[in-house]
Amino acid sequence: MQEIRHKARIVQVHKDSIDLEIEVQSACAQCALQKACQMHEVSQRKITIPIQSAKEYKQGDDVYVAIALEDGFRAMFYAYILPLILVLLTLCLCLIGEMSEFISGICSIIVLIPYYFGVFLKKNFFAKKLHFRIVDKS
Repeated sequence: MQEIRHKARIVQVHKDSIDLEIEVQSACAQCALQKACQMHEVSQRKITIPIQSAKEYKQGDDVYVAIALEDGFRAMFYAYILPLILVLLTLCLCLIGEMSEFISGICSIIVLIPYYFGVFLKKNFFAKKLHFRIVDKS
């Protein structure tokens, strides 16, 4: 099974879960010229992983977390592809309905508000579908 791995640092250890901070780097971070162009980007993401043996880990440990490639594609679909489809579909329907281009554009952007609000309300559903796991200590 293919998986996506990221290096993470343990922020806090709970009884049955661990809070991790993942450093996400853009493709520019691997470039040899990154210091010359100043275009590289590094951001921090925090996640909580439920785990049975949380006592094995301590705050400040570096670990690797993994997610199945299929789960990564599923997350990408809900975060980027489906909203793009909704925007384009709304834009096309508004233009077919002979609305002005300006109003069609506004409507196609406004459709994202209920979409992302619904995603926010269903965050527990998505948390159950996306399974991060600790693969090893670094």
